[in-house]
Amino acid sequence: MLKKVLLTTWPLFLGVLFISLGNGLQGTLSSWRAEAEGFSIITIGWVMSGYFVGSLTSAILSPKQIRKTGHIRTYAAFASLASTAILIQILFIDEFVWFVSRLLSGFCIAGIMIIVEGWLNSISNNKNRGQIFSIHMVVVWGGLALGQGLFVVDDPAGVNLFLLASILLSVSLIPVLLTKIESPIIEDQESLGLRALWKASPSGVATLGISALASAAFFGLGTIYAIKVGLTIPETALFMTLFVGFGAVFQWPLGWLSDQIDRRKVILLCCASVITICTVLHLFEFSTPVFLILSGLIGGSTLPLYALGVAQANDRLEPKQMIGASGTIVLVYGVVAALGPFTMSYFLDVFDETGFLLYLGLVHFAIALVVVFMMFIHQDVEESDQSQFQVMAHRPTAVAMEVIAEEAIESAESEEEVSV
Repeated sequence: MLKKVLLTTWPLFLGVLFISLGNGLQGTLSSWRAEAEGFSIITIGWVMSGYFVGSLTSAILSPKQIRKTGHIRTYAAFASLASTAILIQILFIDEFVWFVSRLLSGFCIAGIMIIVEGWLNSISNNKNRGQIFSIHMVVVWGGLALGQGLFVVDDPAGVNLFLLASILLSVSLIPVLLTKIESPIIEDQESLGLRALWKASPSGVATLGISALASAAFFGLGTIYAIKVGLTIPETALFMTLFVGFGAVFQWPLGWLSDQIDRRKVILLCCASVITICTVLHLFEFSTPVFLILSGLIGGSTLPLYALGVAQANDRLEPKQMIGASGTIVLVYGVVAALGPFTMSYFLDVFDETGFLLYLGLVHFAIALVVVFMMFIHQDVEESDQSQFQVMAHRPTAVAMEVIAEEAIESAESEEEVSV
């Protein structure tokens, strides 16, 4: 059954791979080139924040556009616009133009992911949905990590890498436009407000929300930190690749562990790891290979926090509430993520490269503080009542959260039938 579905959905996965490759390359390239063009650290911060502003806007507006013009035509429009946005950056070296370009990129990429995930959800069922979305996550994370590595194929001071990123996004159109998969119908969902979500799971909301500062700051200004510590262009590409790659791989063992014990303990473990590694990197000097590995371990500890936060929140919600909570989770993440690169830029401007480590340490200390405080107030959820951890992308979409909710509902219904 799964094989039959994959034979149908491979065009979507291929399109997502090209999208992730181009997106990963563009993010690293944009921040590196902005620094090379003489943009100030503060300017680079707010320019790179544009991507997350666009993602947040897309989460609100894209579903309406998809219902209006259909999945395939909307995908084509978004991919074309995202490809064009990259080319605008080499035509106009201007901070405002680059902000708009990054905003358009964030809007279009987020919209494309909403389309693809909605498509995958519509053609899957409770028997293969988890497997299909696991494959989707492998493609997204793999493409994003490999996209960082494309940074070394040519001189980033030229135009070829911008052209390559644009080509990758344009090529993603081909398999999708030729697909025979029937477009799904998007339905409006009743939302669960922020106050109700916070009341249900303050630890989950704090984790997924505050961790957005760290992940967005890395994707926006990780390249600048690499430049400041003296990494070469190939080393910078490897730094970004390892950070993202470790973040993807570590989701599986951390997710498994969080299904066995109190998730909040796993969240605290991640926070403690980031704080410890940042402290060690600040106090001691290491060879480049060791530095890169330690930096990758930071990624392995911080990037999974979003998925852990979502799982922690879902543990405290009824399955029927999870779908309503998805929009609020996307909103919380989007608003906070938009502040990540901008606030990180101040730390880099004031404390130089130390600011990167200081910022990450403070963000994870804040998460740990909230979680520890809440552990004294709220008891752990029984293991039988925990929702199953799901590997998630580095940024949320309501569709992905709805898939988790649907699986939880189907699982609950199955358990009821068995008990009867």
